[in-house]
Amino acid sequence: MRNTLILLLFLPVALYAQFMETRSANVRSLQTFVNGEADCAPVIALGSDDEITFVFDELSHIYHRYIYRITHCNSDWTPSEMFPIDYLDGFNDLTIDYWENSENTTQLYTRYELTLPNDDVSLKLSGNYMLEIIDDENDAVVAVYRFAVVERRFFLTAGVSGNTDIDFNKTHQQVSFNVGYSGVRINSPAAEVKPVVYQNRRFDNRIEAIVPTYVTGNELQYVHNRKLIFDAGNEYRRFELTDPYSPGMNVERITFIAPSYHADIYEDKVAVNYRNDRDENGRYFINTLEGYGSSIEADYALVHFNLKAPYRTDGHYYLLGDAWGNSFLDSNILEYDYSTQTYGAVQLLKFGLYNYQYVWIPTYKGEAANVAPAEGAFYNTDNEYLLLVYYRAPGGRYDELLGFLQMNYIIERN
Repeated sequence: MRNTLILLLFLPVALYAQFMETRSANVRSLQTFVNGEADCAPVIALGSDDEITFVFDELSHIYHRYIYRITHCNSDWTPSEMFPIDYLDGFNDLTIDYWENSENTTQLYTRYELTLPNDDVSLKLSGNYMLEIIDDENDAVVAVYRFAVVERRFFLTAGVSGNTDIDFNKTHQQVSFNVGYSGVRINSPAAEVKPVVYQNRRFDNRIEAIVPTYVTGNELQYVHNRKLIFDAGNEYRRFELTDPYSPGMNVERITFIAPSYHADIYEDKVAVNYRNDRDENGRYFINTLEGYGSSIEADYALVHFNLKAPYRTDGHYYLLGDAWGNSFLDSNILEYDYSTQTYGAVQLLKFGLYNYQYVWIPTYKGEAANVAPAEGAFYNTDNEYLLLVYYRAPGGRYDELLGFLQMNYIIERN
């Protein structure tokens, strides 16, 4: 039976800060590209030719005058003490000037695009940055992006292992890394050096406030640290929606019920085994077989998700992945259907290839989000880890980002 949940029109602010947040029901499909690549982490090198591009859709053909505001942040993404004149070569509150209307789509939308640095503004300091997109008509923030600028002065080496300090090749993965700091004077490593580790670009389970295990010469070693143990989870589920007339991977059927396309994903079941399948660690990529320009010719569809799982009263299932900004919003909660004994949700998504998981969040405060109830946990899961290492000199006013490493834990497949 088709799930008939109504899409929520109000999107509350995410429980955790995320790399991408939409704060308007009409602003969708947020993405970042680093030097044109969609799968790169949102990190660029200071003083290099790197560019980072931010794109989003507004669900109409009505032009909106959007301005963008850049704020320098500390390692925890709170605003730093720096003034715009300190970190910007140029000005804030400039207009996004590049936009295109969709073509031949049932869902009208306008695609907006902004690249940094550009002719009007560039970044002078390393560290974290927040980019706010503001509708100039009502001064409302409609989207937020978080990205980082690195000045590579630390030398990083790192690894991920299924052999952890709490189990051996079972349900966890442990990160270890070394920070070489020759050329940077460090008197108190625990106070001045601030490593942060992200798994699959999620903010809710990131690890920070990490103390080095050993200090040897000009190197900090972070090894056998129980704080650096992550739940391994499972490979992301995937589906492909690129052709309105032919179902793609894991899509059972596509129908048109005016005014929208509807796509039914095959019913998902609670995972009991490891999914030996390549995924993209939560990413999504816009694509369509219609026309020649996927970015403005890809249509939208109401995508129907269903998870066959026992009913629970102690929390909620959420859809997890970049398509939802890895945020836990009311709009991506799954509701239980007693007649089908499934959890379901309907999501408006642009045509493309999507990764997703089901994450359980207990009702009780302080309980962490957990993918294991629906996805299981297996040490051999391919997960992406981002290591960002900050430095604040004694008396310094901001956290410099002096090291960045993107890595994956991958084992040999049969």
